[in-house]
Amino acid sequence: MHKAVLFDFDGTFADTAHDLISAANIIYHLYDKEPINFEEGRAIASDGIRAFLNMRFNEEEYDFSSLAQEFLNCYRENILNNPFLFAGICELIDFINKKKMNWGIVTNKPRSLTESILKHHKLNSLDVLLCGDDGFTPKPAPDLLNEAKRILGIEANEAIYVGDGKRDIVSANAAGMYSVLACYGYLKTTDQIEDWQANMIIHQPSDLITLIA
Repeated sequence: MHKAVLFDFDGTFADTAHDLISAANIIYHLYDKEPINFEEGRAIASDGIRAFLNMRFNEEEYDFSSLAQEFLNCYRENILNNPFLFAGICELIDFINKKKMNWGIVTNKPRSLTESILKHHKLNSLDVLLCGDDGFTPKPAPDLLNEAKRILGIEANEAIYVGDGKRDIVSANAAGMYSVLACYGYLKTTDQIEDWQANMIIHQPSDLITLIA
């Protein structure tokens, strides 16, 4: 029996693409680079800041460490302009709470940014939050998920992990958790999702209810 549902954040729990793309285009403008459109940005919104930098900058010509900090500062200033959660997420969390299951977020996103969005939505009831700067090897390594399991005091096969990227499925499978691919997230048209070996594919958050009902 599953006792916990854990979520990736960007592209799975929160639709953060709008503000990430806005921050990227501000940085591009500062360096006289062409902006990206929404579809281009949405496809890489789960891949982190470096993915946005790689769209317009050559690492041999620019200091990516400095650029990443500029991007982070810009994103931090714009993070609550469009702080959407995916449709159905709140209802899913209500259902999980009624089932008296644990739930949480396990993400490579920095903690301060993740907490800012969660606080905005008054989501304070989660049982575990682990982020990319918490001192563990980030996904696709299983370390963050293994730590979540330890904190919750559950076995790996008692947890479900939901994510929208290959790294999420690889991490969940490596940790021995039930892996769920969120196809409503930031998948690329080139993604070969059938090769990722997810245990389940969902097209909207409410699809998960059939698994935990």
